[in-house]
Amino acid sequence: MLADQRKQIILDKININHCVTVAELVDILHVSTETVRRDLEDMENNELLVRVHGGAVSKTRRNRFEDIGKRNTENIELKEQIAKKALDYVEDGDVIAIDSGTTASAFALALKERNFSSLSVITYSTEVFSILSACSNYRITMVGGDYLPKEKIFYGFLTNEVMSKLYYSKAFVVPSALSLEDGAHDFIRESYESQSMLLRNANKVFILADSTKFETKGAFKLCNLLPDYTIITDDKLSDSVYDLYSTHSLNVIR
Repeated sequence: MLADQRKQIILDKININHCVTVAELVDILHVSTETVRRDLEDMENNELLVRVHGGAVSKTRRNRFEDIGKRNTENIELKEQIAKKALDYVEDGDVIAIDSGTTASAFALALKERNFSSLSVITYSTEVFSILSACSNYRITMVGGDYLPKEKIFYGFLTNEVMSKLYYSKAFVVPSALSLEDGAHDFIRESYESQSMLLRNANKVFILADSTKFETKGAFKLCNLLPDYTIITDDKLSDSVYDLYSTHSLNVIR
């Protein structure tokens, strides 16, 4: 097989899955590891992809961002999957913080249905608050401030001042995009500080992201992806992406 043919196959694979491993390419192309690495190096030099340890990722595509009403109708099954998996990491008596967004709302619904005997929940999302406020055995802390109707969240100085003083055992953070090279991203300028505090003030961080968000990029970087974080996604995540994240010691649950 000619080099140009190999590179086209690599590019096709990248375009479909947004990343590929060296081991996968060796198997597909029936060539040596050294040949694959030379091809990837040449393709990176031509700005067709970005090499990472164990493989390559796409020149990160920008995720689109819709308002919350539109997002409520997208990938519903995937979000419900993630929410149910996230329940496995919640225990009676936990103090948890929940981000905003449609996946956060799906998680809140799952918490409501599970009906833990005791749970403390901190949030700045009015949707999360509305869902969980009916649970009489849950202690809900609604962090107020300026209100952003299009996202149904509180934000701003007052919100950040309170969030900076709250600590919790677990934070469930919902970014808009994930990238192996660039970390977790979001689009909502107003909630950036509060999300950063969720990450900073938790003993354990759980990132909830459906498979469509992997290897995409948003407007603002929230954080790097750390081995201590648990990334919870759905079963549609490709083997290529899963393997490459695992190669970088990232804990992905799908």
